[in-house]
Amino acid sequence: MALNPPGAVGLGLEPGLIRKAIAVFKDKARFYRYPVYRRAALLLEAFYRLLSAVCFPTQVSSSEYPTVARLGSFEAVAAHCDRSTNPYVDYYENVLFPYIASSQARVVGISMVFAVQSVQALVLGRMPKERFPRIHITLGGAYLSQWVLLMKDDQLFDLFTFADSVICAEGEKPFSELLERVINERPLGGLPNIIYPDRAESAIRRFGVLEYGVLAELPPPDYSDLDPGSYLSPEPVISYCISRGCYWGGCAFCQNRYGDNRIRRYQAVPVEKAVGEMERLSEKYGAVHFNFSNDAIDPVYLKRLSEALLAGGQKFIWSTDLRAESFFTAELCLQLARAGLNCVAIGFESGCQKTLDSMDKGYDVGILRRVMKNFYDAGIATQAMGIFGFPGETEQDGELTVRFPEENVDRISYYVMGLLMVLPGSKLYDNPHEYGVSSISFEQNPMMTPEPVWRSDIRMSARSVNALYNRLSRLEEQFSINDYPYVGAIVHQTWLFLFHTGSRYFKASQTR
Repeated sequence: MALNPPGAVGLGLEPGLIRKAIAVFKDKARFYRYPVYRRAALLLEAFYRLLSAVCFPTQVSSSEYPTVARLGSFEAVAAHCDRSTNPYVDYYENVLFPYIASSQARVVGISMVFAVQSVQALVLGRMPKERFPRIHITLGGAYLSQWVLLMKDDQLFDLFTFADSVICAEGEKPFSELLERVINERPLGGLPNIIYPDRAESAIRRFGVLEYGVLAELPPPDYSDLDPGSYLSPEPVISYCISRGCYWGGCAFCQNRYGDNRIRRYQAVPVEKAVGEMERLSEKYGAVHFNFSNDAIDPVYLKRLSEALLAGGQKFIWSTDLRAESFFTAELCLQLARAGLNCVAIGFESGCQKTLDSMDKGYDVGILRRVMKNFYDAGIATQAMGIFGFPGETEQDGELTVRFPEENVDRISYYVMGLLMVLPGSKLYDNPHEYGVSSISFEQNPMMTPEPVWRSDIRMSARSVNALYNRLSRLEEQFSINDYPYVGAIVHQTWLFLFHTGSRYFKASQTR
C-alpha cells in the first residue's frame, strides 16, 4: 500500500465518533436539524475516505464503488473478493456467510439494479458459490438484464463463474419457478426470462421472448426479512411499485426495453388494490411514508388514487416520478397534496423547445413551467431533472436549459443535471442516424456493459458542456442543496426532509 494514498484525510477518526454520526440519521430530533445532519454526513464521508485509503486504489463512498466497466475484466472483478481490495469482505465473511450457512438456503438471489452495484453483486455471487457449492446463485436486476443481453457466449461463461443463472427483467414468476426446480433438483430448461449454462453440453441456454406479469395479479412487496431500523433513516419509508412501464414511452433517450425483446406495456395496480395494499403495508411495518418506485404514473390514475385516499381518510405521505402534463391543473395539484403527495421528480430535460422536439418529449416549455408551478404552489416539492448533450444541441440551446432553473426558482425545490447516454433499448440506440448519432461502439468497453461510447458530428463540445456546468454552478447560491442529501435510507432521505419542511426547504433563504 502506498504510504500516502489519495484520500487519506480522516485517518484520525475515532470509532465512537462514527457511531454518533450514524445515530444522528436515526434520531428525529437531530435528523431534521440540517446543520447537525450535515455534520454527520460529512463525518461519514470522511469515514469512507478512510476506507478508500485502507483499500487503495479502490475508491468507495456511501453511494459509489468501482463498476465492472471501470475495472474492465472479470479477473479484475474477482480481485475484489479479497479484503485488501474490498472493505466489505470482512462483513461478508463474519456476518453474512454464517447467516447463509445457518439458514440452510438452497437458493441465493442477488439484484444488480445499478452499475455501481455491479462489482459487489458479482463478489456476493462468487464468494458464496465457492463456500456453499450446493447453493444455487441467481442474479437479476435492471442493469444486469441489459448487460447480459449484450454479451456473447464466451462472456456469459465468464459471468457464470460468479453465478449459476441470470433472471432478466421482471423476476416474480421466473424466480418462483426457479426455486421449485432447484428444490426438486429438476433441470432449468424452458423457464421464462432465465439464462443459464448447460455445462454438460458446454452451451449457454437462453430464454425465447421476455415474459411480463400482470401487475394486478402480483402480490405487494414483502419486507418482513428486513430490519427497517438498520437503515440510516429516522422513519421507515416503504418502496412500492404502483406501476410498471411508461404510459408515454416516446422519449428518444429512454431505455424502454431489454435488448431485442418486446417493450413492457404500461400497467398500474388497480386503485382499490393499491389503497388496500398501502393500508396493510403501513400497518405491518409501522410506516406512513411511501416512495412509488416507478417510471411515470399517468395523471388520470393519480387523480383516481387521490380521490380514493381522500375518501378513505388515509394519512399516507408519498412521492413519485411524473411527466409534466397539462392535466396537472392547480386544482388537481392541491387535491394530490391533500391526498399526501409531497414531492415529485419531473424530467424537464431541456429548456430549449427545439431540443425537446428532437427528444420526442411531446410537450412544450410553457406547459412544463406551468405544471411545476402548480405543484410547487400546492406545497409539493419539485425536483427538476435535465440533460446536456443531445445530438444537435448547441451551446446556445444549452444556455436555455441553464436559464430554465435560473428563471424558475419560484417553482423548483432542487435540480439535477446529467449528460446524455445512448442506452441499449432506446430509440437513439435502435435508430441512431435518425437522431444524429453517427456511431455507437463497445470498442473501449470489453465487458460489453450497457454504456457504449457514442459519437455525433453535431454533438456539443466538451468545452461547451463544461462552460454550461460552470454557469449552472453559480445558481447553487440560491439553493442550500442542489442535489440529494446523504443517501443512506431505503430511498433518498430527501422525501423525509421535504415532508417536515415543505417545498421551499432547499432554498438558501429558508435555511441560512
